[in-house]
Amino acid sequence: MAVNVVAWADPVRQPEPGRLRAWHLVCPSDSLRRGQVMGFNLGGRELVLFRGQGGGVFALSAHCAHMGTHLAGGDVVGDCLRCPLHHWRFDGSGACQADVGGRPGQRPFPVVERFGAILVFNGPVVLCPPPEVGAADLSWRIGSEVTVSCDWLPLVANSFDIEHLRTVHHRELWDTPVLERLDPFTLRLRYTSRVTGSGASDWLMKTLSGNRIRVTITAHGGTLLSVESDLGRTRSALVAGFRKTPEGMAVRLAFAARRGRIPGMDRLSLAVSRWLFTSFLRRDLSVLHGMRFNLSGAAEDPILRQLMDYTASLPEDRDDERG
Repeated sequence: MAVNVVAWADPVRQPEPGRLRAWHLVCPSDSLRRGQVMGFNLGGRELVLFRGQGGGVFALSAHCAHMGTHLAGGDVVGDCLRCPLHHWRFDGSGACQADVGGRPGQRPFPVVERFGAILVFNGPVVLCPPPEVGAADLSWRIGSEVTVSCDWLPLVANSFDIEHLRTVHHRELWDTPVLERLDPFTLRLRYTSRVTGSGASDWLMKTLSGNRIRVTITAHGGTLLSVESDLGRTRSALVAGFRKTPEGMAVRLAFAARRGRIPGMDRLSLAVSRWLFTSFLRRDLSVLHGMRFNLSGAAEDPILRQLMDYTASLPEDRDDERG
């Protein structure tokens, strides 16, 4: 396999996913209505989300700078979040909107909406832009969380494991895979495969693609993973967000398909995209269940070796930034 190998990082040091300075998928966009407040935990850091009456979404540190009240119990007034204790109001930038100046504000966190989901950057300063996946003519639908009983690294590595395409997914490559480190936060793998399986989803993939499937897999900051599939006749995409739980890793998937020109076709295209992706990914669940990832074993594969180097280099937030 003709893949350039970069220097191997310390195989022991791998980051904690919840502390990665990157964009994290928090929840579906439609789960936060106008005027609604929601608390959430991001790698041990407590934050609140709220959607202002103007429709914008904002994220602030959870405990009021005045006396420490948890702002998830507050309410939205216009485009401000009002503390439930003394009714201090904080706008989306965290500034306190009070008649008396000089009052402390809340720490804000960058927020964007992509793929039918709300993404929050884990840190006060954005280090990389939010990912753009697929073309503008794709429509998105986000699914519910699924918990996989393994750690974060096996989930990420599974998507870059070329050998398991043959053994688990019944795929063979048409050409040599291309691995690119686009920037410090982005690692991309491209390959073209053909189907050797005989299941229903395998048959449909052959029919749609002429058995030539161009795949692009991208890791975005270690917290988001995208898969873009070009079948010739149609295109589809997937974005996965990871969240650590006591039971393992919670994975939330957003599916995309090309918008149709015929009324009702969007829903059908999304349903087909979701079925094809979930049929493909379902084969991994039993393999990943209870997996204890062997870093030295991964180092024997040139692509996985570069993936481990990538993940080991990702920045984490510091304890002095977590106030």
